[in-house]
Amino acid sequence: MALVLNGSGSITGLSAGGLPDGSVTADDIASTLDLSGKTVTLPAGTGGKVLQVVGATYSTETLITTTSYVDSGLTATITPSSASNKILVSVGLNGFYRNGTHVGRMDVILANGSDAQLLMLDNEVGDNSTTDGSGNNVMCSYLHSPSTTSAYTYKIRLKMNTASAGMYFCVSSSTSTITLMEIAA
Repeated sequence: MALVLNGSGSITGLSAGGLPDGSVTADDIASTLDLSGKTVTLPAGTGGKVLQVVGATYSTETLITTTSYVDSGLTATITPSSASNKILVSVGLNGFYRNGTHVGRMDVILANGSDAQLLMLDNEVGDNSTTDGSGNNVMCSYLHSPSTTSAYTYKIRLKMNTASAGMYFCVSSSTSTITLMEIAA
């Protein structure tokens, strides 16, 4: 079939790959590329790249006194671009503090949006002393496979493991963080 350049600027009769190498430059391509409904296959060895990063902070001083898990207020949501990608969750929790009237230890978990526990971060922040003092800071990373392209929420949940006890989280407005990174499969 012969190539035909019509008056609207389109070409008919050109097969895929029919242009010589180098004939289309980056300046010839639109600034965005709509691949909705398309599957893009990456060359071998290109997995493991960070595709997006979502972060959140929390710095509201909160007293936890319940022995049932409650949301800490630290939460972040990410929407994976592929169900085969992984999410690297990095958490830095600060400002645990217990005073003499709130004796006890706190349990800390990473949960999903439905409150299902994904990881126990620390099962005994603080100590049972009656003197004032802070608990240890909690830092961790967790590689998760949510297997979805829907929005996925990660959150920190806290509870006391002793009744009639309590501890502060983010005491004196100290900042805690959660960072989500989508990693290509």
